[in-house]
Amino acid sequence: MPLEKEHCKESTIKNDQIVLSPEYIKKMSFRFKKITGTRFAAILGKSKYTSPFVCWMGMVNLYKDTMDKTLADAGNIIEPKIRDYVEQKLGQKYISYDPVKCKFDMFKDNKVFGGIPDGEPVNEEGAVDYSNDRMLLEIKTSSIDTIQYRFEKGNMSMVLNSDGVPKAKAGGEGKKRETWFEGNDVKIPEDYKFQVGLYLYLRHTTKACLCVGFLKLEDYAHPENFDINNREMRIVKIDLDLESFKTYIDYATKWYETYITKGISPVMTEADRKWLNEQYSYIK
Repeated sequence: MPLEKEHCKESTIKNDQIVLSPEYIKKMSFRFKKITGTRFAAILGKSKYTSPFVCWMGMVNLYKDTMDKTLADAGNIIEPKIRDYVEQKLGQKYISYDPVKCKFDMFKDNKVFGGIPDGEPVNEEGAVDYSNDRMLLEIKTSSIDTIQYRFEKGNMSMVLNSDGVPKAKAGGEGKKRETWFEGNDVKIPEDYKFQVGLYLYLRHTTKACLCVGFLKLEDYAHPENFDINNREMRIVKIDLDLESFKTYIDYATKWYETYITKGISPVMTEADRKWLNEQYSYIK
């Protein structure tokens, strides 16, 4: 279940905020999660999918988000192929990290922020090197079509046909791709901009590239057969203003100190209350 029932017993709700018990904070704070690239936009209130409250629930281990297995498997197999593609196009070698070996964090010296970039540039000796305008790499995949999803007990999963291929929504053929473009130019979603920006800030550098690969429905069923030469790939370069970005870093740092360190949630919105009631209904 997404909601961690036993952990939730050690919290109370007061004035539309969840308050963790001192005992829970004492025994569990070492497992509280840091602000990663994927959480950053949510904390800033700029995510289309996750609110600051829901993000907090996950960071203090009251809620465990789950990823659709079909989607996860496709990403794990296809993203390395995209990384190779970027290396060939840019003439730049990248290092990637095993999430398990690095314990899902390449910024262990930072108490607030963490995560793993999809790729970091290396020099001829194989050392991470951002000099000479070398760019950090972020990889994204997106279906060309708008895919059908179902919700079961708080989990979201793709609707698959008998061959394991995701189903497109009625009238959704080609529609997902359209959300990525303004004319012929790729429009980077705001949450991805913040994800890239956070890793650039933590590396004290300003340049990155985001590569998005547009997948057909069959690619999710058979990612091992993904042929990058027969799919649309777009590389977008990003240049970060570090000084302006620090405003967001300062906000997120204060947010962490206010809500994570003290063990009290952001105030729930009406949508948050509805979401929480739904989660409780799944575990009863």
